[in-house]
Amino acid sequence: MPQWQALDEFGFDQTLAATPGVALVMFGQPGCGACRGWLAQLPQWLAASGVSLFYVDVACAQALAYRFELFHLPAFVLYRQGLFHRRFASAFSGAAVLASLADSLTALSEEEP
Repeated sequence: MPQWQALDEFGFDQTLAATPGVALVMFGQPGCGACRGWLAQLPQWLAASGVSLFYVDVACAQALAYRFELFHLPAFVLYRQGLFHRRFASAFSGAAVLASLADSLTALSEEEP
């Protein structure tokens, strides 16, 4: 099962650039109930997917929240082969996450905000 790896603005770009395959980055904060739910469930839902999971606490990494123009938490972005691929959104269920992931990976890349 994938484990969450913490990121901050100091190692964000370097870590993701060195991450092969698909990486899902979640932006959240400890006081966010929805964030806690996603943190608990995503590793289980993506256990067989090979996706690397990263977490950014925006209370500690405000520069990244500003960079990605975040207004709602949790927020997600996908990286592929170390490059920004697109924002990610899904309903809160394992089946919905896997379907949204498949759709996102077949869609064209977007420009990073």
